[in-house]
Amino acid sequence: IFFRPVRMQDISQTELLSNPIYGELLKQQSHTIRDTREHINRMLADLEEKKELCTAKRITLNTFKKDITESFTDCRGHVKKSVAAMINYLKQQQDEMLRELDETAQYNMDLLTQQASSVERAMIRIEQQLEEGRSLLREQDTFIFFSKGNLYKQLPPIQVPPLNCEFKDNFPDLTSLSIQPYQVPLQHAVQVDMKEFLQSGVHTRICGNIFHNGFRFQIQLKHDERYLSAYLCLRAWHDVAAFLRVTVNFTLTLQDGPELLHSATAKNTFEGPNDGWGWNKFLSLSKLQDCTEVLFLVNFNELTYSFVQEDAPKNQSADMDTSGEQATSAVAQLSIQQQS
Repeated sequence: IFFRPVRMQDISQTELLSNPIYGELLKQQSHTIRDTREHINRMLADLEEKKELCTAKRITLNTFKKDITESFTDCRGHVKKSVAAMINYLKQQQDEMLRELDETAQYNMDLLTQQASSVERAMIRIEQQLEEGRSLLREQDTFIFFSKGNLYKQLPPIQVPPLNCEFKDNFPDLTSLSIQPYQVPLQHAVQVDMKEFLQSGVHTRICGNIFHNGFRFQIQLKHDERYLSAYLCLRAWHDVAAFLRVTVNFTLTLQDGPELLHSATAKNTFEGPNDGWGWNKFLSLSKLQDCTEVLFLVNFNELTYSFVQEDAPKNQSADMDTSGEQATSAVAQLSIQQQS
């Protein structure tokens, strides 16, 4: 069967509009345009979400940069302060050792002087008796010699004193030199003058510089009449709370010198409005009455973080795949219309 091609100029506008094929083409074109618009809108929405995620990550990286700068600047200050304190403490130990050396040397010299004095007194008595004996032997008068000789014979024997020199030789042990009072670990440790805090009249204090995996943490301390409260705070949380979720499993340990006062472990998620996680009754104040400077140690058992945008369910991939098929179909239909 042969169909003669129909030219557009041979068909009137009324006939064209009333033609069912033209109507079907218009309908297909309308669907194609709508599908394309919906696909573009989905792409724009996906790009907006990705833009928000990139913005969130940029803020997080800037927060890391700020925390790194501040944390390590603080650490430099702590290092200088601690080394200066160590030098001062070593100087104190040096002065103490020199003082003990001087005292020991003086004790030995006093003992030596005492022994020398005893020997000297015996020496003087011996020389006196020698002189008297020699003079007596030179005496020419028999009566005087006899009388003095009897007296001379009755002189008590002179005892040469024994030497009792129990000197001290306990020189200082240089291996005992210590910087222990100032060996505070900077990593994950906060030193607090607890006595000053409890007597200051201030019931809340934020202290410390705890840097871990890009985040800077601090410890918030509170106290009432009976208990000390302790919380781990994420310093920059209010800058990233809108888009970041941080999960921390940590152990907080309180030490007074080598003595362990208390230790507790918690796992919490920083999410939404949050000023920290911890314990309202961390330790009874009765156990801190004799404490001065104490040490809080934070051990991070786990730290993970995620972005809210990445955690949200994603159905756009499937939508975009379907939209892609629709777009391909629309392009094919549009091509058919153009050919027609």
